[in-house]
Amino acid sequence: MSWFSFRTARREAAAHPVAAPAQPGTEPEIHRSLALPTVFAAMARGPKANVLDLGTAIGSNVEYLSAYGCRLSIEDLYMTRTTSADGEQLGPEFFEQLVPIPNGPQFDVVFAWDLFNYLTRKELAHLTARLRQACRPGAQVLALIWIHKSIPAQPIRFRFRGTDQLVYDRRTALERPGPRFQPAEINQLMSGFQVDRSFLLRHGIQEYLFVRE
Repeated sequence: MSWFSFRTARREAAAHPVAAPAQPGTEPEIHRSLALPTVFAAMARGPKANVLDLGTAIGSNVEYLSAYGCRLSIEDLYMTRTTSADGEQLGPEFFEQLVPIPNGPQFDVVFAWDLFNYLTRKELAHLTARLRQACRPGAQVLALIWIHKSIPAQPIRFRFRGTDQLVYDRRTALERPGPRFQPAEINQLMSGFQVDRSFLLRHGIQEYLFVRE
């Protein structure tokens, strides 16, 4: 886990530019987010939020969040998992290292993006347990869960476009089987968090906004 000033985060993002669309001649998709405005509204009300981004460092996202004066932590969960797992299921110690909390609960906002889709159910339970320890009561977790039988082979890179839209940058045209999480199962796996809002979007994403109890 690395804490970044916004200047450092910009350098990190520049070193890992967003990939081009998977298929030549196509443009990234842009979809409205129904939960994102609630997150930004809470951040705008203050006080300055501690934000955890579990995706890739993206310069435009860092710039956008800097306007809210928040403290930003970025950890590419998928890349860290891919380089350390060797195909094995990850235990709780991995997520404890991924999200250290030396001073107790501290996060107010977590951008989980579509990463839940790329964890096993046990791994998601371990991540939830760690986020439960790391998040303050009332903290918000934004997660995008596919409902289709197949999903992109790698997580999508998401970029903010205003307070209510996301740009979807696919890394690959390849696909893999989706986890097909059911709502009741998500509630169980996200123990310690309540579903504040849930929206089924037209392109097959179930958008969840969880709140730490």
